[in-house]
Amino acid sequence: MKFTIVSGSTRVNPQSRKVAKYVEHSIKANLVDVDTYLLDLSVANLKYWDETFWSDYENFDPAWNIARKELNTSDAVVIVCPEWNGMIPPAVKNFFHLCTKGELANKPGLIVTVSSSVNGVYPVIELRANTYKNTFITYIPQHVIVRNVGQVLNNFESIESDEDKIIRERLDYTLRILNEYAKALVMVRKSEVIQKNPYPYGM
Repeated sequence: MKFTIVSGSTRVNPQSRKVAKYVEHSIKANLVDVDTYLLDLSVANLKYWDETFWSDYENFDPAWNIARKELNTSDAVVIVCPEWNGMIPPAVKNFFHLCTKGELANKPGLIVTVSSSVNGVYPVIELRANTYKNTFITYIPQHVIVRNVGQVLNNFESIESDEDKIIRERLDYTLRILNEYAKALVMVRKSEVIQKNPYPYGM
């Protein structure tokens, strides 16, 4: 089993990376036989989608070729997404524009949003509403909002507050749920009905 973790901020030293690193830490500590791949959009420098994506896909972007190979061999994905002006960042939107060749299809997705204050709900709504149609990602019912991110997850080995303890417990538990969905959806992807899908662009 393999999980891809997407750190969705393009800022320098983003808080989203810290959260993504904790997610990776939790997976390695609590889940058996699960490998991880961390796609950090602040360093991956993925090319922004344009129409050459369709005409010359193989040569569109070497950085994307590396990422998509990892995604193709993944069984689940965790989207760690900050809230910028009440929306998801452009790089996250671009990531989903690129994932239209089956990289995420019928794989469970967990949404983890990040806010420096008490916000963070709007990216959950936007991701659930706008990113599944052509990617066929299957979001699990649970999601996690990491509020006041500067005050939590700063030391993976030491809990610093009640708020820190609560968010760690919630992340750890939700990742275990994601793992159960990942195991179940392996069989779905092997289904002949799924493999012969004649409608690659949703509805």
